[in-house]
Amino acid sequence: MNKLLTGLVLITALWACGENKSRQDEQEEMRTGMERIEQDVQDAADTAADYLDEQKRKAAEDLEERRKEIDQQLRELRNDGSEKAKEARKKLTGLRNDINRKLDEVKSASAETWDSTRLELDTLLKKSDREWTEFKQDFKDLFR
Repeated sequence: MNKLLTGLVLITALWACGENKSRQDEQEEMRTGMERIEQDVQDAADTAADYLDEQKRKAAEDLEERRKEIDQQLRELRNDGSEKAKEARKKLTGLRNDINRKLDEVKSASAETWDSTRLELDTLLKKSDREWTEFKQDFKDLFR
């Protein structure tokens, strides 16, 4: 009977070891799967960050280009003392200040605020396009 009990204990122990081994294998597979998921999430985050950086860079370039155009017009108007030139400089300076503020916002925008910043930027660019066109029509005699 002792031999039988010893045999049963031995068989149970072997079976338990086999059970532990398969659990260890499952745990290792789970760990490997989790590591792959973590890497995929990190890759997606890196891609999203790169995309955001590229969008911010393009937006900043657009604003800087517009600011350069305005600065050029302001330089041309600097020596003209007429009332019309003063009015033009005032409008251009206001527009440039709006662009500078938005440029600062674009550069400091986070991923969470980017959508609203981009929407405001698009609105500003449309407004500045309209004002720029109106400005050129209103003050075309100042620029030849």
